[in-house]
This record gives sequence, C-alpha cells and structure tokens, in this order.
Amino acid sequence: MKLTMKSDYGLRAILDLAQHYGQGPVQCSDIARRQDIPEYYLDQLLISLRKAGLIRSVRGPQGGHLLAKPPTQIMMGEVIQTLDGSLAPMECVSDPGSCNQSSCCALREVWVKVDQFTQQLVMSTNIEELARQHHAVPVEAMYDI
Repeated sequence: MKLTMKSDYGLRAILDLAQHYGQGPVQCSDIARRQDIPEYYLDQLLISLRKAGLIRSVRGPQGGHLLAKPPTQIMMGEVIQTLDGSLAPMECVSDPGSCNQSSCCALREVWVKVDQFTQQLVMSTNIEELARQHHAVPVEAMYDI
C-alpha cells in the first residue's frame, strides 16, 4: 500500500484545521504556507474534503475553511478514502473478480489481512490524536547579503 500526495497533503490540511479548531475560519494560503503544500493543489483537495462533508467553507474577507465536525469525530481513514479511495494493497482484495486466481490464492489471503489491519488502524485513529502530535514545517530564516 502506498498513499499518494493527495492523502498526505489532505491529511496535513485537516491536521492544520484541527489545530485551529474553534478559532474561526482558516484561509487556504495560511494552511498552504504552514504545511508546505502548493496552494493551487490544496484548493482542489479542500473542494473534495468539503464535498465529503469533512470541512466546510465560509466565503468573504474573513472566510476560510473549518472542520465540519469536531476533530475527535473525523477519522484518518475517512480523509484517505475521500482522496485516494481504497487502501487495499492489491486490486483483488476489493475486487476478487479482477484475478482468476483469487479463490485459491494464498497471497490474497495475506493481502486481505493486511487490508483489514490497515483499515482498523486508520479508521480508529482520529484527527485530534494526530493534531496533538503534528507540527508544521519550520520556516527557515532567509538572509540576504
């Protein structure tokens, strides 16, 4: 199983919003800067997260983005599934018909167990737990001579 940058960036954005939960809307540019995410790409991810009901957006000069529910109620797996889809390590795990050996394959049995463990882990890890441990990328000082 390998996650894409969509999930990595999306999770970092959600963690940033969780760290600012209850403080009002957070602008995309601020999230992008703190989390070192390209802003134009982050905009697209935030749209997907909003459509999935994980965040909400507020328009206007004081607008921005907020978590749609408390960070304790958002699971890591929800974000990943929204942005990347299935976490199954092999296609045959979620679609046994994709391989004509699925019914007798010992490897598939292992991949199913890997998928079950992964699902259990990410669906039981809430965003608040992660936000307490997460730190933004340190901004390095730039000096001009």
